[in-house]
Amino acid sequence: MLRQRAKMQWLKGGDQCSRVFFRRVATRRANKRVFQISDDNGNEQTDPTIINNIFVDFFQGLLGDRIDRAMDLQYLRPWARHILTDDEARTIIRPVTSDEVKTAFDIEEDKAPGPDGFSSGFFKAAWPVVGEEVSKAIRDFFKTGRLLKQLNATLLTLIPKVRNPQSVAEFRPISCCNVIYKVITKILVSRIREILDHLISPSQNAFVPGRLISDNVLLAQELFSGYNQCRLPPRCALKVDLRKAYDTVEWDFLFATLRMFGFPAVFIGWIKECVTSAHYSVVVNGGVHGFFAGARGLRQGDPMSPYLFVLVMEVLHMILQQFIEQDGEFRYHWRCQNEPVPIILCRRPSSVL
Repeated sequence: MLRQRAKMQWLKGGDQCSRVFFRRVATRRANKRVFQISDDNGNEQTDPTIINNIFVDFFQGLLGDRIDRAMDLQYLRPWARHILTDDEARTIIRPVTSDEVKTAFDIEEDKAPGPDGFSSGFFKAAWPVVGEEVSKAIRDFFKTGRLLKQLNATLLTLIPKVRNPQSVAEFRPISCCNVIYKVITKILVSRIREILDHLISPSQNAFVPGRLISDNVLLAQELFSGYNQCRLPPRCALKVDLRKAYDTVEWDFLFATLRMFGFPAVFIGWIKECVTSAHYSVVVNGGVHGFFAGARGLRQGDPMSPYLFVLVMEVLHMILQQFIEQDGEFRYHWRCQNEPVPIILCRRPSSVL
């Protein structure tokens, strides 16, 4: 009864600047505050300074550790669905126009701003004053391939994964990037989307234009419908939970993937500058703490990250295809009839093989 009454109050006054709305905001802020956290030894810490240091040290270790090793994925080219042609390569590195920059500023005005504090609403309102200089600065990036370090500073906002998190690992870091950086990556994304459908196999539907992840969900339900029946032929399904998937992508592997698909060196240079120049600070209980350089990972909150991650996951698909062709004992599910191995991506993300 109380829950129903609370819902009625929210439906009636939740979207207004009323007492119900501000009480809800205050409750959410209180629930997000971290009063105690467990350290690496399992000891509970309540001192605010120690708590801040625990969060900074954890994410600095997660995003700052890098394994230097040369990677060459050219051997996988025979299993690639498509390699960029010269015309496609020239298309995605065409000069950026002022109209393209202005279109990329079509970002919701209430999105969380980055460390500079400026939202897209500010740039839209002040476009007659700052538009020309901002547009020139963005176009200069695509000419020089260099990005000002301050533009790529990032705030890590922590979202609890569970109701009462006890450790740092139970928080999901969401990156709040500066708007100008987001505009740059949105331009890169618009060009990746032009050729992504040709590169990604039909079994992957997440973030690919013209495809729906729901199609793979329906496919999975259809394939699993007989798994509990003993009279049917033996079969196997594997669900892989990619823990910290975005945060643990090695940059060398990402760039090797782009080279393998035939992305031009200029385009790879743009992506490399955006990815490798990131610096992080962690927001804990409303305060900003730490400042460290990233050494690996893709940022959740960066418009470009989902598309780069899909390309990385396509390499897994190609490796499986290589193994299947070289292994004489593998048999497809009888309903697939030699269709490609289904890799079903979800936003979490996770995969079903």
